[in-house]
Amino acid sequence: MSETTRFDQRIPGSRSATDPDRLLPRGRHDLPREFVSRTQRDRLIDAMARTVAELGYANASLGDVCAAAGVSTRAFYEHFVDKEACFLAAFDLGVSLLQRAVAEAYARPARWPQRMHHGLDTLVRILAAEPAFASLAVVEVLAAGPRARACRRRLLDAYKVFFTEAPHRAGTPPVPPGVTDAVIAGVYGVIYDFVSTGRATELPEQLPALTYLVVVPFLGPAAAARAADGQ
Repeated sequence: MSETTRFDQRIPGSRSATDPDRLLPRGRHDLPREFVSRTQRDRLIDAMARTVAELGYANASLGDVCAAAGVSTRAFYEHFVDKEACFLAAFDLGVSLLQRAVAEAYARPARWPQRMHHGLDTLVRILAAEPAFASLAVVEVLAAGPRARACRRRLLDAYKVFFTEAPHRAGTPPVPPGVTDAVIAGVYGVIYDFVSTGRATELPEQLPALTYLVVVPFLGPAAAARAADGQ
């Protein structure tokens, strides 16, 4: 496998850190130091996502993460100062990939309700396909300390951009301030409930309800129902 292929960015936790094609040769070898370093870091990030999903952030020790990555503790400290730093690296990488995919789906030409439907569809499908990362980013982030919770807050705030193009129905009062925050919190709450109870794979089934929730404050029940049906 080429270096380019091995370092393709993927959602953290999507691969086992100890898959045979990711292991480095034992003993002396002539692999470039940068290649070895990047391989170890990638494996630690995947191991962090999977270990935290299995044990919870509070119960996952640095030793657990290193064992899952097949990397020594000494090598761990060459990449991260502590467990929290590795967790935040996994969160940041996964969120950047997730947000990019959601933004691309939302950008597809369509009316605003359909664009929101496309974005939500991408969001729930990725989380359903990557339950380890979903657990890390949605549930365990709340247990990982104030820096992680601040990252979560910034993530939720970033979703506000998708509401800036929400249309206003003529002849109706403006949507009150704070509704967008409430809608985002509601979507997060639904996702949290499914992920925290081990039902992340069922999230795509919630797409109609989530789409309705997002659209109804701005365009009313009829338009929200159509958007929920993908129309």
